[in-house]
Amino acid sequence: MVNINSNPKKSVPLRFVLIVPFVLQIFATVGITGYLSLKNGQKAVNDVSSQLRQEMSDRINQQVLNYLDKPYIAGQMFVAAAQREKLDLTDVTKLETTFWQLVSQNTIEFMQIALVDGSSIQVEDTPNDGILSFVGAKEDLPQRKIYQLGDRGQRLKLVQTQPDFDPRLRPWYQNGQKATKPVWTKPYLGITVKLPSIALTQPIYDGNGTFLGVQNNIVRIAKIHDFLNTLKIGKTGQTFIIDRSGAIIASSKIKNPYIFDLKKNTLQQIEATKADDPLIIATSQAILDRFGDFSKIDASQQLDFTIANQRHFVQVSAIRDGRGIDWLSVVVVPEADFMAQIDANTHTTILLSLAALAVATILGIYTSLWITRPIGKLQQVSEAIATGDLDRTVEIGNIYELEGLARSFNQMSFQLQTSFNALEERVAERTIELRQAKEIADNANQAKSEFLANMSHELRTPLNGILGYAQILSRSKALAEKDRHGVNVIYQCGSHLLTLINDVLDLSKIEARKLELSSNVIHLPSFLQGVVEICRVRADQKGVYFIYQPAINLPEGIKVDEKRLRQVLLNLLGNAIKFTDKGSVTFKVDLQREDTGKAIAEIKFTIEDTGIGIATEQTKNLFKAFEQVGEKSRQTEGTGLGLAISQRIVQLMGGEIEVSSAIGAGSTFSFELAIPLASDWAQQSAMKRGHTIIGYEGERQHLLVVDDRWENRAVLMNLLEPLGFTFTEAENGKKGLEKAKEQSPDLIVTDLAMPVMDGFEMLKKLRNDEALKELRVIVSSASVSEIDRQISIEAGGDDFLAKPVHAEELFDLLAKHLPIKWLYEASEVNISDQEQSTVEMVVPSRSDLQILLELAEDGLLRTLTDKAKEIGEKDEQYQPFVKEIMQLAKQFQTEKIEVLIQKYLTNL
Repeated sequence: MVNINSNPKKSVPLRFVLIVPFVLQIFATVGITGYLSLKNGQKAVNDVSSQLRQEMSDRINQQVLNYLDKPYIAGQMFVAAAQREKLDLTDVTKLETTFWQLVSQNTIEFMQIALVDGSSIQVEDTPNDGILSFVGAKEDLPQRKIYQLGDRGQRLKLVQTQPDFDPRLRPWYQNGQKATKPVWTKPYLGITVKLPSIALTQPIYDGNGTFLGVQNNIVRIAKIHDFLNTLKIGKTGQTFIIDRSGAIIASSKIKNPYIFDLKKNTLQQIEATKADDPLIIATSQAILDRFGDFSKIDASQQLDFTIANQRHFVQVSAIRDGRGIDWLSVVVVPEADFMAQIDANTHTTILLSLAALAVATILGIYTSLWITRPIGKLQQVSEAIATGDLDRTVEIGNIYELEGLARSFNQMSFQLQTSFNALEERVAERTIELRQAKEIADNANQAKSEFLANMSHELRTPLNGILGYAQILSRSKALAEKDRHGVNVIYQCGSHLLTLINDVLDLSKIEARKLELSSNVIHLPSFLQGVVEICRVRADQKGVYFIYQPAINLPEGIKVDEKRLRQVLLNLLGNAIKFTDKGSVTFKVDLQREDTGKAIAEIKFTIEDTGIGIATEQTKNLFKAFEQVGEKSRQTEGTGLGLAISQRIVQLMGGEIEVSSAIGAGSTFSFELAIPLASDWAQQSAMKRGHTIIGYEGERQHLLVVDDRWENRAVLMNLLEPLGFTFTEAENGKKGLEKAKEQSPDLIVTDLAMPVMDGFEMLKKLRNDEALKELRVIVSSASVSEIDRQISIEAGGDDFLAKPVHAEELFDLLAKHLPIKWLYEASEVNISDQEQSTVEMVVPSRSDLQILLELAEDGLLRTLTDKAKEIGEKDEQYQPFVKEIMQLAKQFQTEKIEVLIQKYLTNL
């Protein structure tokens, strides 16, 4: 029997376990509390300071703009009234009363008008003499009289007569005459009231556009200073306003930050970096160090700097009124204004925590003694029970919890056996529940799959009509370019909807592990060219350079699932173009290794862009279903399934999509596949893709279309009738069989789901009929799963055509199952027919050829095309050479362009 009481390890007393961790926790609490107190205090300082600065800045900007708006509004009202001839500018008395009302109501402090005949009227509020009126009446010219006005605007006395005053010689009049709208002057020294001021000057025209004079309002900068001085920013904080050159306009501390020359009546502004205040100097220098120039600050900015070991917070905001005012308001607050109370609170918190530590330690010692003594008794009885002595009982009082623990020990023997029995029963019940849950989940998954398949069928049926007629209309030569564009929009929208449907179905297949590949032989260069042309159009629409760099040693024929590989490439390239606003998207296809013995080629596909990039932490979510990463304004399109499906497809092909990206540095997606080589690629006639079919050679072919929906039959008929086919229609399988026997068609295109007799039953009867069993049948259905295709072929179909019907796939199937050869538009000839002998061509000069060669080596095909056109315009004899270069550039064949030009350079 093993002695479980022997323990070679050194034991630790319970009293030690209770006291030491408790004391350590208190120490940790004190330390963390102090640290968090300090950090939270600093954070609070930053937050409060930021809010205070922003609030003060907004308040300053609003109040200053309010000061500036009053003279503007008053002047606009006056000029508008004069223009509408509602105000007689020659009525000096009425003008004087009007000006007095505005000045006496504190709307403005100074208002003036001068007319082209030299007459003028000015009303100004002065600190010593009250409101004065300066009247230059036409009959008194060139004299101007100054009156003191009373509390009702009446003239109290003549203060002074100026013998010679012509306002037309004043700078404000001449500036206003040249201006086309209200403009502010720079700060200057007032004539009557020797205070820094700025003036808003604007011309006056009558209703016919005749110049009448100039209206002028003045704002005294002292008003702005007084407002700044009323603001309380912390204890010692201050604010000031500067212009874009850095000169001070107003300050809460310096009343007149200007240099006056009263004899010459001039004013000189002081730069903020040379002000008579060390805080203004330091703040201005910190702003310049941060931004380089005051003119570069457009939006509200916050920063901090240190002076004399004291941290200061700064807020800089722009003040603009759209009439020439372009200032900066600066709010600066010392950190010490906030930290004093926070430091005191932190000190108090630490002292209280230390006191709590001492008290808690003493209490911990007494508590441990109270707990450990009864536990020792409990330990003795527990050891006896552990050795099998279940008759022992535990009797412990004093502590309620320990008393309950003793009762638990007393019942342990009985409860142990009971628990084992209950556990076995629960496991059996749980096993049954799990089995039932699995059956429910399987049924739900089956119902989901059936629902998605049915919804796909129902959605594809109307899409067949939409996309079918869009293709029919796009082939029409009678459509105007605007209408053709509209048809293309319809087709693109329908195709986008079809892509979303396919994505959802593909995701369902991935979840059910039913996504399969269907390989076929393709011509790789033509396949890649088709993908490039689609993406090239998208890139051109966004103004993004699209660079295609295929390796020169790529195999021509490969065996791969063309549809799935195209789906992956278009998704990756489409995402690259979507998230690239400027720069380029590069598509590289490289041959990593070719094993001719095993007929396998390892090909690497790489898509690089200069777009917005992806954060490192977001790349792990890239390939999750319904996940979209990056900026929210760019997540408005798609389902978020594209990359998840693409990754699964590449994995089924034996590869893995890899991504490397960084914010602002673009992204690179790549994957490598081992693809079987094929030698019979020429049978696919891939080079004819994209040419317009206008008919076919051979006997006239008669088709029987069996479909319960008239729009589906109409799509096929309208696509093929212009090409020379004749048709018979049937709305169900029963009538289809009857028409097949009567008409003896060359080929049948049939739906599957139809009333009376469906397509499966029709195929069965057709293949059992000796006269009709050899008839070629193409099954066209909106149920497009691989099992639907397989069942269709097993039921007797010769091929499968998915709905919505794509004209290109339809033409391929007809050429495959009928003895016809397509005819194309005469203007669309094979590239090889356009090739001309290099010996017969007249090539441009060596310098021009060298330029074209350098552009081709750099991959700048757009610039190369423009240069080729320019060379062709020099001499008509160069046109054959130019056409050949442009044809190769259109196909992104940079290597062939380089070889061709090198050949011509060698022969020169």
